[in-house]
Amino acid sequence: MSNQALNNLLSIFQDQPEILEIINLSDLESKKLIGALNKNNKLFASPVNLYVTGRTGAGKTYLGNRLIEQDVMKSTGNIDCTDSVGCFRLASNLYYFDLPGAGSSEEYENINRATLLMPQIEDEDDGIKAIKEFQKIDYSNPESPETKTISVDNWQSEATQNKVKADVILYVIAPHMQFIRSDKKYLRALLKNNQQYHQQNKVIFALNMFCDERTKTMKSTKQNIEDVKAGISKIYQEVFETQQNPAIITFNAKAGNGINEITSEICQILPQEKLGNIEEVLRSDLKEFAQKERDSRYLKTLIKIACRLASKKINEQAGGEDLLKTAAIAISSYGVETFKSQEDLVKIKAELNQIIELTNNEIKKQRTKAIKARDKITETKEITQKEPIFEYVSVVDYIEINETKVNKLGGFKKLINMTTSFFGLGSYFDPEVVTEKVRKPIERLEERFVGYETKIIDTVQAVVGEVEKIVGQEYLQGSYPVIKFILALGYGVQKHCLNSDSSLQNCISNSENYIELKLEPVKDKIEHLLDNNSIANTEQQLIELIENILVTNLKSN
Repeated sequence: MSNQALNNLLSIFQDQPEILEIINLSDLESKKLIGALNKNNKLFASPVNLYVTGRTGAGKTYLGNRLIEQDVMKSTGNIDCTDSVGCFRLASNLYYFDLPGAGSSEEYENINRATLLMPQIEDEDDGIKAIKEFQKIDYSNPESPETKTISVDNWQSEATQNKVKADVILYVIAPHMQFIRSDKKYLRALLKNNQQYHQQNKVIFALNMFCDERTKTMKSTKQNIEDVKAGISKIYQEVFETQQNPAIITFNAKAGNGINEITSEICQILPQEKLGNIEEVLRSDLKEFAQKERDSRYLKTLIKIACRLASKKINEQAGGEDLLKTAAIAISSYGVETFKSQEDLVKIKAELNQIIELTNNEIKKQRTKAIKARDKITETKEITQKEPIFEYVSVVDYIEINETKVNKLGGFKKLINMTTSFFGLGSYFDPEVVTEKVRKPIERLEERFVGYETKIIDTVQAVVGEVEKIVGQEYLQGSYPVIKFILALGYGVQKHCLNSDSSLQNCISNSENYIELKLEPVKDKIEHLLDNNSIANTEQQLIELIENILVTNLKSN
């Protein structure tokens, strides 16, 4: 799974950090089988004695507590926490014996050895003596365990062994604790003892995979596991003089995972007359249950994620990435790992990313609302007024005036006057003065009105209309489109993984049609719940509403 996408998605699921834990069919089968072992008295035809042994702290008691479905047997995970033989009988006819660990306290290991009919450790120099008796605590009634002190001689007697001898021995080791010298010494003794008392190997080898409580990661490294398997195989081959490697299974005692594989190995060891319905349960009932349970849990996970994402705004981010896109990537990876493997994701990654990118962009566009405002349209307007136009023109007027003029004397008279003047007699004739009326032009400038002219006296900005303008964007909740997308994507990935002959695109498209068909009757109710944030427990109501339609329909198919 893409760790970055997973972490980004988990950032909105801090209240449910386990939401994307991979659903393993084997784990589901184990949980169902535990219930069957406690309730079905026909699983084994006759009593089956299962002894669980191994180094102290390997998790043997955890396994017993998971089988009985109660933490009744003392287990702290510390060295030497089991100092007695714990046992209980399940309704299925399985008798479980939890032995003290080997490899630490010689006294406790001797209880282990005495119970399995192995030679005890004795060392006079170190003061180590064989035990004579031990305590057996029966937890068949968890509310009232029954404690008995049993002598070794009595336990190892033929009469007692007819009832309690081991049908199967489960050897448990935790790989992160390594396969050390004391483990090798004990296992060799166990297998040799098995050869002495039994015609076939009755020992099942099981690696208990401890997980870190905080990080949920395995404590064992790949090298740890390989080293332990190699060590067990070497001793097995030497003791049984064979080149074959033994079957070595892995399980998680604390979680109860892998019990179906252990039970399957038990069936390989037991004689046919001891087997009741257990093989039938392993073959069909468990697998059918596990597949249905896986489908149901997967769908419920998709619904939870879809309902939470639907309430988030479409532009929300997680870890600097687009939340919806990164969630879709995480869900796709989760789906592939649930129904196939991480390696199969590589084959469809490019197509998957393209589908996610296109759908994500489409939903974003659909759930983004433009923020609009009405903008006024203005233009510059002139303020004018009309003013009269005057011109000055030249006007000629005529006036009559009396003009006096002197008429010149004629030649004769002019001559007489010259003569008389010569003799000092003065002019005989005077010039004739004549007054006459004369019209005289007078030019003047006259102002005349010739019309009007329009003059701009000011300008103003006037509103002449309005226009709608986008001034921003409002990102809405993902709502119904996100729910449909997430469910269709997850459902489509599942369909493709279970039938790789169908194209991924077709699987997702068909799933989208299916989801839309199923949710159409409640679409309005879904949108109403999301639109009304004041409604209490909106997310839970959404989950219940959708589960009631899709999960119920799944169970009815």
